[in-house]
Amino acid sequence: MTATLRRRVDNVVLRWQARLDSEWVDRVLPWLLSAGLFLWLAALALAKARSLDGTVDLAAYTQAAWNIREGHEPVMTVTNGSHVLAQQAAFLFYPIVGVTYLTTIIPGLLLVQAAALALGIVPLWRIGRRLANLRVGAVATLAFVYGVYPTMHNLNLAGFDPAVIALPALLAACYFGLTGRWRWFAACCVVVVGARADLALAVAGLGALLAVEGHRRQGLVTTVAALAWTVVAALVVQPAFGHGAFPHLDAFAAFGDTPASALWGMVTHPVEVLSRLVSEQNFNLAVTLFAPVVFLPVLAPRYLLSVLPLQTLYLVADVPTEAVFGKQTIAITAFIFLATAMALHRLGRMGVEKITVDPRLLGALLLAGTVFFVRDAASSPYREPWDWGGQDEVDAVRLRARDLIPPEASVRASRSMLQVLAERPVLYQLEQGDRPDPVRAGQDVDVVVLDEREVPGWDAVDRRVFRLGMQTGGFEVVLDDHDIAVFERRGPPR
Repeated sequence: MTATLRRRVDNVVLRWQARLDSEWVDRVLPWLLSAGLFLWLAALALAKARSLDGTVDLAAYTQAAWNIREGHEPVMTVTNGSHVLAQQAAFLFYPIVGVTYLTTIIPGLLLVQAAALALGIVPLWRIGRRLANLRVGAVATLAFVYGVYPTMHNLNLAGFDPAVIALPALLAACYFGLTGRWRWFAACCVVVVGARADLALAVAGLGALLAVEGHRRQGLVTTVAALAWTVVAALVVQPAFGHGAFPHLDAFAAFGDTPASALWGMVTHPVEVLSRLVSEQNFNLAVTLFAPVVFLPVLAPRYLLSVLPLQTLYLVADVPTEAVFGKQTIAITAFIFLATAMALHRLGRMGVEKITVDPRLLGALLLAGTVFFVRDAASSPYREPWDWGGQDEVDAVRLRARDLIPPEASVRASRSMLQVLAERPVLYQLEQGDRPDPVRAGQDVDVVVLDEREVPGWDAVDRRVFRLGMQTGGFEVVLDDHDIAVFERRGPPR
């Protein structure tokens, strides 16, 4: 009886797959899935922003966008005071800012980012259907796993970064390159390197893959052009906007004090490089990236090799954990899904026209995607995203503090206040430290905003010392409510 039921189920599945294996479905369904994912991601990002729970990156790019809209240089004083192009030569940020003229800045940035992440389903569908030659059921499973992929959700909720726009562009570049559609391929590559300069190394790796796949001339041109842009961006463009220095040398300070010496240092100290590569953090990152796709990409390693040089640099660099599990996963995510599609092609069996994949394998893929979404995603049910979007009494005080501060005033504020104060030319993050430092807090600014909930290590004496120090420095308390205090400069230090 069980065998009979299984045959009936298989027959029903095969009939539905036969109906869905059509050009009309391939034209329409991926766009519908992308639209649905966009609504989900946009709702999550906007709700988190409305809760005033934005990140430092969101505040920094909001400030840069506001400066552009006001006709100023896009300097991000929120982070390190650098020009937006000094970070990663992200020229794509300028047209993104143009989109924000249709709305306010923060919702505009978040909607663009959510749309880019959701759009990744379209090239992924094309890869699965036309490169991997999979049936609709397998490709739909792959699209579902992409839709709940923890890294993708973490990027969506990590504020904003123009590099995220490179994810769908890189997937599309893989598809157009492997199918020989060179104009579209070139356009996608320009978007990728325009979103983040170091992603040119991933494009160079893609060029090597194309050469191996039979497109030798085009692959060679792609690799040479991408490597050339990497050098130009690192040695010319970024230093030109970054006061003459490459802005990411601190991440490789253990190996050298210039780009060339850092690279040579890694070559001459392989043991140190290896020890960093196999660190516990990098092991956890590998599990986070590969477990949701049941480690299938390792069955198609050729499609992962393209991104290994760039990812190796990321893994060796000394950067914050949020960057390791966030923006540094953009390139490898694209190649993981490319490799997963090709692995399903290898594991399937040829039907009449398309590759049929064992339903048990697809079921395992669905289960793994769901489990690791629940465990690792920033929008996991355990994070209770249905409660996002509301504002409490503390948020009302934050907004009241924003309205009290003149728009032209220079401000130093606690992290929780950066999002609401970002639309101004000068905004610094208040580094509270273990002990109060009112002199440093008030240096070169008109207003200081302290959220005392961000200094749990301070006792009542520390808080009193900070307030007295601010008053001695010529500041007056203009708001003190729900642990949020606003100090405005009224005169010279006493």
